[in-house]
Amino acid sequence: MAENQHDPHVPQSARREVAPLSVRINQLIWESFRIPMQADFRFDTDDPLIVTLTFRPKDKPPVTWRIGRQLLAGDVQVRPVRLNRRWMVRIRLETRGRTALFEADLRCVEDWLHDTFGAVPMGEELDGVDWDAVVDDLLGRS
Repeated sequence: MAENQHDPHVPQSARREVAPLSVRINQLIWESFRIPMQADFRFDTDDPLIVTLTFRPKDKPPVTWRIGRQLLAGDVQVRPVRLNRRWMVRIRLETRGRTALFEADLRCVEDWLHDTFGAVPMGEELDGVDWDAVVDDLLGRS
């Protein structure tokens, strides 16, 4: 692809950027044992179907997950729970038979997620995609 052409897979519009969210998150080992760490939520308007979530455990390398934004917005793997009069969100991640459960402040994650939908509304993630260019690219005609 020529350097001055844009990627046909990426919607080209005047979308506003969403600041990353860095929050304290706990990994639940047991209901009574939590490991605190930082987590960074990132949303790129050039890839609006995905939220990148990077866990930063102390004394270990960071681990990054790419999660469908709609899954984060309400799939069964993400659920609110009330702990000591405070609402938290529990995020359950699974891969290769291994499961990890995390919890974070519900309001922080919810407010940030609303910002992503303000930048790119649900259902408009693929608006502006040049589907003819995508097909040409897939067929090697570009």
